[in-house]
Amino acid sequence: MTKLRHCYPVNHRPAKVRERGKYYSRLNFGMIESWFKNTGRAELPIFQLDPGNESGYFRKKYADKVGKLLFFTAGSLDELKETVLEYLPEDLYYDRNVYRNQERCAECDRRGEECLGCGELIGQELMFDIDPENIDCPNCGSLEDRVEGRSMFKFCYICFSKAIDETIRLHHELLMQGYTNLAVVFSGRGFHIYVFDEKGLMMGFGERKKFGESLIEKGFPIDQWVTDGEARLARVPFSLNGLVSRVCVPIAIGEIRKNNYWKESPFVPDFLL
Repeated sequence: MTKLRHCYPVNHRPAKVRERGKYYSRLNFGMIESWFKNTGRAELPIFQLDPGNESGYFRKKYADKVGKLLFFTAGSLDELKETVLEYLPEDLYYDRNVYRNQERCAECDRRGEECLGCGELIGQELMFDIDPENIDCPNCGSLEDRVEGRSMFKFCYICFSKAIDETIRLHHELLMQGYTNLAVVFSGRGFHIYVFDEKGLMMGFGERKKFGESLIEKGFPIDQWVTDGEARLARVPFSLNGLVSRVCVPIAIGEIRKNNYWKESPFVPDFLL
């Protein structure tokens, strides 16, 4: 498999399979379980993993799985850990949809956009994704420049710092609009803001689209399809972003400027320290 060409800042690079194994073998998976409990979920969500689609690093026995996202359910923390340690994924995601009968929905081969009209769907966590590559940068250019240069994940300290500013601004905007149960997660490249207020969970998909469009009109560099609900996956907090070798870590908005995301733990895994 040909690896895609990316242009990362110093000390950012794809994690090799053995390094992913080193990270996950030492991870306290209980932190993942606590995250989902604190968000109000009664059970672990449906997960999806990327065996190595972007970096080209994957376990050889799963070469036939490369190019796909593999979904699975975990009835317990031990099952989650066992699956992750088996695949040593480049990325680990979860389904933001909340279902009435998750086991039944996990077995449904029509999962996706068709979920929107299904009575089994309760709602979806409202989420906003701010990545530095969505920000015009004097060094890296625009998103279009990055795509044309075949390095759409290119970013530097300038656009990363701007992503911090925009995350703070969006967090304040959401508070002003009446949302109070917010969480921020460093995604490895940028930041995710989650809304766990019930009105966010129950927001219709047409309403989500309009909300996202209104924020873009105000200049917020969000990924529209994430807010729309079209892209329903989110990185699992405390998992490894294997494309840049950074840990996805929940953070307090008041600490966002104080953290050293590029050089220090808990954001940088042990194999790079």
